[in-house]
Amino acid sequence: MNPEDRRTAQRGSIELAGVTKRFGETAAVRNIDLKIPGGCYCCLLGPSGCGKTTILRMIAGHESPTEGAVLIDGENVVDKPPVERGTAMMFQSYALFPHLSCMDNVAFNLKMRGMGKDERRARALEMLDRVRMKSFADRLPAQLSSPTRGSCCSTSPFQHWTSSCACRCAASSGTSRRNSASRSFT
Repeated sequence: MNPEDRRTAQRGSIELAGVTKRFGETAAVRNIDLKIPGGCYCCLLGPSGCGKTTILRMIAGHESPTEGAVLIDGENVVDKPPVERGTAMMFQSYALFPHLSCMDNVAFNLKMRGMGKDERRARALEMLDRVRMKSFADRLPAQLSSPTRGSCCSTSPFQHWTSSCACRCAASSGTSRRNSASRSFT
């Protein structure tokens, strides 16, 4: 992609271009072409073993495609490590600290990065507000429904997240649950 096209690609966009992943002779993913605009949810639906997690792992950088390109914000990230992609993995078994409030769970990574308490709490509240969860900020994970716990997990301070349901969402683009894109992999 030329530099001008890359600049016009919407922040948070993901594209899989001819992506194939083989494990030995077994093709886990075959020639997937998928465009996910920034600010959209993308649900990967399909039976066990159809390649959903493999696709997410390739987007996040935990697997490399055998063929094809993974583009984030118009840039091919196949050779970039996970830490340089601005993504995070989240699975159906939510990794929330049971003794921390929803807000403190969202702010945890910012605390580990050394951000001051007032700033990280403000950022966490902003992220919770973007996914319509600000009213749950002081609740513990046990006080949240399963879908709400998932939203709490996915409210990443990295501004982007990857999950088993919400493939990627650019929180900085004002994400709305009304914006969605989905594809079934069967």
